[in-house]
Amino acid sequence: MTRRAFLGLLALPLLLAACGPKGSYQNVGPEELYRALESGAVVVDVRTPGEFAQGHVPGAINLPVEEVARWADQIPKDRPVYLYCRSGNRSRKAAEYLAKKGYTNLYNVEGGVLAIARVGFSLVR
Repeated sequence: MTRRAFLGLLALPLLLAACGPKGSYQNVGPEELYRALESGAVVVDVRTPGEFAQGHVPGAINLPVEEVARWADQIPKDRPVYLYCRSGNRSRKAAEYLAKKGYTNLYNVEGGVLAIARVGFSLVR
């Protein structure tokens, strides 16, 4: 085996990892979410309509995670999409679902509304 072939074999796991799943998402904090509001990002609150009515991020749209299969194709793939819920668990599930559908510009707000309130950002009621 040549040295070049050997080095190619060593690189194979890295190449396979880079191909990974179809899409991806990043976990972010409330600060990044509120900065993204100024740049026209799509913000999706995946909680129930009742939870949304109790207070949500300004400009957010309410698309419950339980219905993600119905609304997933309505989300633009050419703009950043920020997902949040109460604590970050439901939004993570929605991000994972959208990533499997090929979305790559996804952001899950870790800690959700609880973290947003803890940092002191305002919510619309």
